[in-house]
Amino acid sequence: MTTAELMPQIRRRDPVRTKARILAAAVEVFSERGYGEAGLRDISARSGVASSLPVRYFGTKAALFEAALVEIVRANSVFTWKKHGFGRTMMRLIRERSNVTITATLMSALADPEAREIAVRVWREHMIAPLAEWLGPPDACGRADMLFALLSGLAFQIHGLASGEITPEAEAWAAQTLQALVDRSETTA
Repeated sequence: MTTAELMPQIRRRDPVRTKARILAAAVEVFSERGYGEAGLRDISARSGVASSLPVRYFGTKAALFEAALVEIVRANSVFTWKKHGFGRTMMRLIRERSNVTITATLMSALADPEAREIAVRVWREHMIAPLAEWLGPPDACGRADMLFALLSGLAFQIHGLASGEITPEAEAWAAQTLQALVDRSETTA
C-alpha cells in the first residue's frame, strides 16, 4: 500500500456549498424567529456547520440577515411582470401564499433598529425600485409603494388574520384596485 492509500480521507470543505447552506438556514431561522430571536448558533446548527462559519462567510449577524432578506425576496417574489390582468394574477398568487414570507420577515424586522434599517434598504433597492421602473410615470415610486402596501396588507390579512379566507367580492375589489395602480398612465395623471 502506498502512503496516500494509508492516510485517512480528508474531507475538503466546499466554500460555495457551505455558504449556500448557511444562507438557506439563515432564511429559515430569520423567517421563523425574526431578527431579534435568531442567533448565529441556531443558524450554524440548522446548516450543520461549525458555529464560527456564519461569521467567517458573512461577517456579522446583520450582514447575514441582509443576505437572507435579499434571498427571501429573490426566492419568494412571485410576481407577474405582465401588466394585463396583473390584479387578478396577484390576487391568485396571494391566495396561494406567495409573498407571505417576505411580508412576515419584513414585519418582524421592524422591532429591531438594526434589522429595520436593513429591511428598509432591501425593500427599497430590491422591491420598490424595480417595481417603480416597471410601472413608469407618473409617480412610479408612489404607485410602487402603494402596490407593495396593498399586496403586503392583503397577504397579512388573508393569511395572518383571516386563516386564508377572502370573499369573492373583496378579492374582486382588491384585484381592481391593484390593476388601477398598474394601468395609470401619463394621460390619466
